[in-house]
Amino acid sequence: MGTFIPLADIETVVPILSKIAIFGGFVDRQLHEIFKYLEEAVFRQGDYIFRKGDDPSHIYIVKKGKIDLLIMKQQVVLRKKTLIVGDCFGEASLMAMHKHTATANAVEDSEVMVLSRRALLQLQKEDSKLFSLLMMNIARELARRLELTDEILLHYVHKQKDA
Repeated sequence: MGTFIPLADIETVVPILSKIAIFGGFVDRQLHEIFKYLEEAVFRQGDYIFRKGDDPSHIYIVKKGKIDLLIMKQQVVLRKKTLIVGDCFGEASLMAMHKHTATANAVEDSEVMVLSRRALLQLQKEDSKLFSLLMMNIARELARRLELTDEILLHYVHKQKDA
């Protein structure tokens, strides 16, 4: 697990934040406000950010590098997705307060920005409007992912019927 430290350079981070779905609709002032709650960590190639079954503690955003999300069961390992700069992960487990169902592994030396559960609770107390907008965006993103999962499942079932 990486060591998290406060972000230092807002000018390099805000352009990344403005392109992330969970920060959609945020104006500059709100992006600067959310910056105060973010931390960062460095992971070396091969490091695990978290493993299946770990308790969720952060929402992660790729700042630099590539991260593989892996689904594992018994001896089967499936790469669910390779995450690149600006991609967000870990939010579903954090919001559901459910152990991680996937493993996140650094494919190359990577930097991630994180929003901790503690920071989210602090944001809720200090700026409930911004917190609400963030929660609505996270819910929207999770709904999009659920729709994609449905499409994949339907494609698989259709393919099985044709076989």
